[in-house]
Amino acid sequence: MVGKDGALGDRNDVYCVSSEHKVVGMISHLGPQLGIADGIALAHKLRKESRCTAVFTGDGATSEGDFHESLNVAAVWDLPVLFIIENNGYGLSTPNREQFRMDSFVDKAVGYGIEGVQLAGNNILEVYREVARLADSLRERPRPILVECMTFRMRGHEEASGTKYVPQELFEEWGRKDPVANYEQWLLAEGVLSTEERDDLRADIKREIEEGLKQAFAEPEPLPDAERELADVYATGGAGGPVPLVLGPAPTGAPEKRFIDAISEGLAQSMERHPELVLMGQDIAEYGGAFKITEGFVERFGKERVRNTPLCESAILGAALGLSVQGMKAMMEMQFADFVSEGITQICNNLAKIHYRWGQHADVVVRMPTGAGVGAGPFHSQSNEMWFVKTPGLKVVYPSTPYDAKG
Repeated sequence: MVGKDGALGDRNDVYCVSSEHKVVGMISHLGPQLGIADGIALAHKLRKESRCTAVFTGDGATSEGDFHESLNVAAVWDLPVLFIIENNGYGLSTPNREQFRMDSFVDKAVGYGIEGVQLAGNNILEVYREVARLADSLRERPRPILVECMTFRMRGHEEASGTKYVPQELFEEWGRKDPVANYEQWLLAEGVLSTEERDDLRADIKREIEEGLKQAFAEPEPLPDAERELADVYATGGAGGPVPLVLGPAPTGAPEKRFIDAISEGLAQSMERHPELVLMGQDIAEYGGAFKITEGFVERFGKERVRNTPLCESAILGAALGLSVQGMKAMMEMQFADFVSEGITQICNNLAKIHYRWGQHADVVVRMPTGAGVGAGPFHSQSNEMWFVKTPGLKVVYPSTPYDAKG
């Protein structure tokens, strides 16, 4: 990998990102990108845009909890997402028979109440035709669809691992299904491409690659710049940001309010000020939340913006980030601060790092009820803010008065 000096690509992040081409980078913790796709699709649906989102993962990553959570959320909310699984038979070296019992991922789609389609992943024409058809269908009638592409990996998961664990006969079988070679033969047989045009195309591609490499290697070596590195950790250029860290004392004569009422008023004002703000959490709609913070919000702002969620903290955090990728804002409520442990990866590896990785804003608030002098046992009364205070990229706000809470 070659990182250009002064650009965000010099940070040893191997995952492809391109805002211009609407490509969102994943992380090494396989699975969390699926929840982000839910949020992107939700943004399209709320704006009544006829668009669909495609998200890719492998057969190995389907064992992660995020796979289940994200498909379930997409199914419940009828989100226009194509969940495309590249089934190459191995999770690094672990064969499918040691990962799951079903014969096809289409069987899993049934369990979520969604459609499932299996494709010959090495057949370029079939994949193009069917994915285009499915995408058009989702634009017309929003809903999730699982697409399983049967394929094979002719090299190691990465160069160091090799392929000694794969039987030789599989290489011979799948070598005959080489998608590039077979597509080339089809183009020649159909008269779409002549041998001379093919040779010219190969030469053009080789020349383009060589020129790109020459240009990359001619760039100066990236030099460490601590000031720039630290500035990019936060979207505002620093941990303080535009909001002061200390608000000061409440104004003289301010009315007395309960902490809960102050938070509720602050959220309501934000909902009025920002029509693109969406609230998500367990039981926050008609029930008003465990502490009644959002009581009456459905009547004021509607269920599209005040959304009950399944019990799946990680996928909803991912969806919140997906909304932000599309220029919207999100507040995700943990029913109790203790339950945030279910979303550590999304918070510390996606939300916290996304601006440092490629300059993407994360307009997401994760609200976690804690404290209040209530002793509710080891799983409903933890003060776990220190889990996040030490994480670069996160801003932790811990108000101590109703005035601080409302802001």
